[in-house]
Amino acid sequence: MGKIFITCPECGQQLSFEEVPGYQNMVVECPKCHFKATANVYKGGKQARGAYGADEMPTQLIIPPKTVADIGQIRVKDTNEIQFLKEGKNIIGRRAKTGTADIKISTDMYMSRQHVLIDVVKKGNGYEHHLVEINSKNIVKLNGKPINRGDILILKFGDSMILGTTEIILEGNDEDATKLV
Repeated sequence: MGKIFITCPECGQQLSFEEVPGYQNMVVECPKCHFKATANVYKGGKQARGAYGADEMPTQLIIPPKTVADIGQIRVKDTNEIQFLKEGKNIIGRRAKTGTADIKISTDMYMSRQHVLIDVVKKGNGYEHHLVEINSKNIVKLNGKPINRGDILILKFGDSMILGTTEIILEGNDEDATKLV
């Protein structure tokens, strides 16, 4: 086992961490731009090894809080980019310099900078996820069907949303999984 060098596909930041079994399927968060995806989505190999910045911002293994498993996450289907939801309002939108979304997940030009809201509400022993259409400039589809302006819908894990041309999936987390963050 040795040191793994990878490059963030979003901002080009070089990252490194000590190799652990199964690291390719663990989630890595870039400390510079906060892009999250499984390690195998990041660029590796010769172009990442020893490049500038690889040891300046070390990546560490952590276990997410147990509440993250209950609250859930969203995953971009094409890239496996993952963003963890928090209790309360989570505005999701396009990653842009002028973007003000809580969760910036894509550079898809058909996605609004504030496209949709997922409101995570504590209910009894768990959480309920409400999809709120917030009058974005672009359409939102839930499980392949367009939603109407102003709709508030209850989501369940496994639901698929299309924001612009980007498909995201609402997922639960494996609370026992170790994540690279």
